[in-house]
Amino acid sequence: MRTTTVLDALSAWSLRQPEAPALQDPVRFFTWRSLVEAQNRAAGRLIESGIRPGDRVGVLGPLSADWAVAALGVLRAGAVLCPLNERLSAYELADVFERLGPSLVIAAERNSAVEGVVNGPRVVALETFDTYGGTAPLPDLPRDPARPVVVIPTSGSTGLPKGVVHTHESLLGAFFEWVLQAPELLRGRALNVSAMSFAAGLLNGFLGPLVLGGSVVLLPRWDPRTALALIRDEKITTFAATTIFYEQMAGLPAFADADLSSLTVAFTGGNPVTTELIDAWSAKGVGLRQAYGLTESSSNVTWPTVDLSLRSPESVGQGGILTRVVVADADGTPLPPGEPGEIRISGPGVAAGYWNDDALTAETMGDGWLRTGDVGVIDEHGALRVVGRTKDVIITGGMNVYAAEVERAALTLPGVVEVAVIGVPDDEFGETPALVIRTATPITEEDVLAHCRERLASYKVPRYVVLVTEPFPRTPSMKIDKSKVRRQNADIPAHHRRHGRKPQPA
Repeated sequence: MRTTTVLDALSAWSLRQPEAPALQDPVRFFTWRSLVEAQNRAAGRLIESGIRPGDRVGVLGPLSADWAVAALGVLRAGAVLCPLNERLSAYELADVFERLGPSLVIAAERNSAVEGVVNGPRVVALETFDTYGGTAPLPDLPRDPARPVVVIPTSGSTGLPKGVVHTHESLLGAFFEWVLQAPELLRGRALNVSAMSFAAGLLNGFLGPLVLGGSVVLLPRWDPRTALALIRDEKITTFAATTIFYEQMAGLPAFADADLSSLTVAFTGGNPVTTELIDAWSAKGVGLRQAYGLTESSSNVTWPTVDLSLRSPESVGQGGILTRVVVADADGTPLPPGEPGEIRISGPGVAAGYWNDDALTAETMGDGWLRTGDVGVIDEHGALRVVGRTKDVIITGGMNVYAAEVERAALTLPGVVEVAVIGVPDDEFGETPALVIRTATPITEEDVLAHCRERLASYKVPRYVVLVTEPFPRTPSMKIDKSKVRRQNADIPAHHRRHGRKPQPA
């Protein structure tokens, strides 16, 4: 029985709209016809180099059309795409290579880390990888929907990155649900500013738009002025990025007069979004929606409406048309509205598992539900609010405080740029919240505490406020890197004033 693959969609669009734009960066431009031709040349080069269906092939380099074409060539050759984080050191890459076992790595010439890996895979240059004049026949690939397409690393903000396996079935299931939720994504024009080594860049900003017959504009180096101009001039219809990107564009003088009316689907996530930011984009006619997703779910899990984002900016919406989202206790029993528990997901976009880790796959997905490790609350209307990670819970005096809940409250203080809440040792409560905060205007610790007291129960109010001036460390996907924030602030009780009732001497 014939089944459908990601490659079938790309081939079909190249026949139906051969001269329509498909992919571009500041250097290269492809129509649908020329993109598929370049994809096939890249595949031919891989086959001539000995790559066979099922082999793993890494692609390592900055966001670019060269990267995109090489990746499509990997898929057309029947190999498994392994997007690699170009910021990794040789030591970190060696660990990735040992776990994934790639037969070949296509790497940017300027990346020296990959050359420093001892006993690593063969390496070839990424630049214009599709320049090929050979005659290697392209394989007639197995049409198995369960065949792996890509192994995507998780962001690694909470620990060692894991390799998430997505198949033709999981990707096509996810993309189909996307257009059920947001029909504007069909044949849309996407701006991609996210690294292809993560789900946001690879799926939301590249494969998804192409499978849905659209076009992709790549911005290799983030610049808010250029991004704003591209949305305006290229008539971008869909954009997904973490909140910091939207904040930087909204802060530009040109933002006030820019015509952004083409932008019909604007998603953000990764960090809490403020009411001020939603209002700023709403004034431009753009409904900024805070979605929830993760690599294991093909990115988007929830699809908030613009109206819900305006009414309840703390909410990330409901599950999908085909995706179920529940909040459950440790035994997997769904909890009633208003009660916090672990977010669990079941739907067509859930990954097949983790690469070469059957134990973790069974633990995380074995009962048909993806255990996210995130803590959420579902209200009486079915809308989800994310309150933290199961591993980012501060237990203070026997009470659970979710870091994300405190961070969201602090972000509503005018002038706040970045916040992170971490747990620190405390003689009175065992552990207590500490708020690390960066603002655009002068502020005092008392100002911050007074603001938090108005919005939080007393046991959730931070006992320590750390005012910083330097930007927070971030992961390559531009999420705040909590592990580094903790390391940078490991000695807060020794150097900062503790607010609230003083611990009594023993």
